[in-house]
Amino acid sequence: MLINLLNISPRVSFDISPRVSSQRACRASISARDKSRHLSGSIPSEWGLLPLVNITLLGNRLTGPIPKEIGNIITLERLVLENNQLSGTLPPELGRLSNLKRLVLYASGLSGPIPLSIAHLTKLKDLMISDMTGPEFFFPPLQSMTQMRQL
Repeated sequence: MLINLLNISPRVSFDISPRVSSQRACRASISARDKSRHLSGSIPSEWGLLPLVNITLLGNRLTGPIPKEIGNIITLERLVLENNQLSGTLPPELGRLSNLKRLVLYASGLSGPIPLSIAHLTKLKDLMISDMTGPEFFFPPLQSMTQMRQL
């Protein structure tokens, strides 16, 4: 099953289609890793309405902020936006992603601080954030992240 996301938002320069796997018939993923073609434009806020499990958009030319609506995707387990040209700060709404296991945002173009709500992600196993610009800030407390294996 393919859903054409260009019908939802024309801001993305080529088709990103969530694929529904046979093992998870009701859950979809968005992944774009084609090295010969890069996505450009902003992340559509409309994705916050989709039952996504995986958003992997590493190594593209995405710009603009991470939409706060991404925090509505409670089914999301992986959010990988490394090596992009994003702007702004991490939306505190990401702290609502209660099923998130992997968050990779290094070299994404974002600035700090990291919101305290990140500490609510108790299922997080991998947290990779670096290269954030802006004023000095403290890292959120991680005591509740008992499943963390890579920081």
